[in-house]
Amino acid sequence: MATSADPTSQAAALQPTLQAAAKNLLFRLSGEAGPPWGTSFADLEELALRLGHTLATELLRQGLARQAGTPLPQADACPTCGGPTAAADPEPRTVTTRAGEVGWQEPQRYCGRCRKAFFPPVALPRD
Repeated sequence: MATSADPTSQAAALQPTLQAAAKNLLFRLSGEAGPPWGTSFADLEELALRLGHTLATELLRQGLARQAGTPLPQADACPTCGGPTAAADPEPRTVTTRAGEVGWQEPQRYCGRCRKAFFPPVALPRD
């Protein structure tokens, strides 16, 4: 996901979409009237945090899965010998993020000349 956009400005631009999603979730959970009287603030807070956690991990999981499904042009040459590579079966990959664990299938390449399997390199951020 090569992007030079600032995550803060991207999040600000999506504020109306997130507000609409929150309205939709609240309607699905509690109906038109909202949470019934007597619902504790602590319960509402816990629900909001759990939903936010799910949104964060799903955004990461789906974004990484889509990124992994898009071939990198520079992945066609072996980083060791420069020879041609072939696609190999993807490997499961899991990382622990600030939002929790996220998993996806990492694409893999194989060089027959070096007899070496490798994962395509990640592009360095641009200044």
